[in-house]
Amino acid sequence: MRIARIIEYFPPHIGGMERHGLILSQEQAKLGHDVEIFIGVGDTNIFPNTFKASLGFLPLYSRIRRFWFNFWAYFAVKRRHRKSPYNIIHLHGDIVEAYFGGLLSRKLKIKTILTIHGGLNPKILKKSNAKIFNGLCKIICVSREIESGLLSIGVDQKKLIIISSGIYLNEFNQPKSSLPYSKPVIISIGALTKQKGFEYLISAFKIIKNRIPGASLLIIGNGPEKKNLWQKAWDISGIHLLGNLPHEKVVEYLLGGDIFVLASVTMSGYHEGTPTSIMEAMAAGLPVIATKTGGVPYLVKDNINGILVGEKDADVIAETIINLFNNKELMAKIGAQNLEDIKQKDWPIIAKKITDAYNLTI
Repeated sequence: MRIARIIEYFPPHIGGMERHGLILSQEQAKLGHDVEIFIGVGDTNIFPNTFKASLGFLPLYSRIRRFWFNFWAYFAVKRRHRKSPYNIIHLHGDIVEAYFGGLLSRKLKIKTILTIHGGLNPKILKKSNAKIFNGLCKIICVSREIESGLLSIGVDQKKLIIISSGIYLNEFNQPKSSLPYSKPVIISIGALTKQKGFEYLISAFKIIKNRIPGASLLIIGNGPEKKNLWQKAWDISGIHLLGNLPHEKVVEYLLGGDIFVLASVTMSGYHEGTPTSIMEAMAAGLPVIATKTGGVPYLVKDNINGILVGEKDADVIAETIINLFNNKELMAKIGAQNLEDIKQKDWPIIAKKITDAYNLTI
């Protein structure tokens, strides 16, 4: 089938949704489907038939840029469809993308699917918005929390399906790596935004250093909070802000780490989905400590395959990390459980589930 994918942010821009869009497209191409991608940020050379909006004059992450991207994609998809019709249009986002997806479905008389990757802004969860989401043929929710939010405003349950993102398990089938940092090594990955809660992790690490002087904290990612985080971390030894790294290096660092921590916080307009970084940490056999926000509990079961903590509490984060470091038996048990739990998140399995959802829709 011919698939049009509309996704504003695309690799090498760092993020779980970005990598999801790329790998899903690659896996669908392997299955023999013809995929074309429409992006606003990213590299058009990574995947064949990728088309990019010229929106460099608009600030990243802004609402106005998001609107104009979707406006551009609406007309770009219509033009391509006239030349060679699509069978499915798959958008990634939330209500803005749902609106334009509904327009495309009505105008072109073809099926549209939306994947919602992050928790929904409470401002979106109004009964009056249900008709926008109901204009789509199917909505893929990466967590039960997202599904529950949509059901609460009256979105048709028949339109909803829960399918998380995925990872390539074979990337982690290699020996543990040795990193040039003193142990124990704490790793965190994500865009350097306020939503990821890195400021609380850095504050927690300052406490940890008083108890475990040799500890190292590696933060992988880039973003608008980079300068603020550098200022917060400059006088704390053992913190390394590594910026964006190639994916193979991210895998190497995870395989060399001891604990993975994600200190995300709930903010207006933002909730975590099911973070790819947590799934990759699981595949590396790392114990995971994460805040209880968004779809994180969908992946991390407290005291089974990780530990959940409250948001914005550096003291609790620090104490939890210290206690886990001091309990090697629990670390090993959680790590082993993660290796088992992650088996159903392999990308070929996830891509087939999504493609099966297409077939149910057509």
